[in-house]
Amino acid sequence: MGSDPTDETGFNTKVETQTVATGAVDTEEIDTGTYGKIVEGTEVVLRSEDELAAFWAELHGGSTSAGGDTSPDPPQIDFETQVVVGVVLGERSSGGYSVDVDQVVANGSEGTMRVEVTETVPGDACAVTQALTSPYVLATVDLQDEPVDSGDEVLFVRSKQNDPC
Repeated sequence: MGSDPTDETGFNTKVETQTVATGAVDTEEIDTGTYGKIVEGTEVVLRSEDELAAFWAELHGGSTSAGGDTSPDPPQIDFETQVVVGVVLGERSSGGYSVDVDQVVANGSEGTMRVEVTETVPGDACAVTQALTSPYVLATVDLQDEPVDSGDEVLFVRSKQNDPC
């Protein structure tokens, strides 16, 4: 891995994370939408309830504290056995955009995890909402029953596909 793992979007996230199983790892999308309140392109790995609650509140534009909750509650995640990965595309000039987690591939011996995502872009013939959007996706990633490894590298790899409508 002597080359720079940064893709054409400029994203390269290095975090301390738990060890994940080698090979394709079980994932489940837990939240996806078009109108996220985060307007900058963002990729995250959330490893605790507090991290998820803070990101969730920012993403949904509300507080998760008592007395001012304007967003739905985040789902309950067992952070002993899972982490949450999230991708926010950032602000787009219209509807018709979306993002999905295709798969997560781990290599425990190298301490790496690759999160493969696809951004769907509306085709020229698509009728789309003429409003600013910020598509996002959050997904759980299953962990191995091993101790926490520090310094694991998480790479987000994006591909694009056009929706011909």
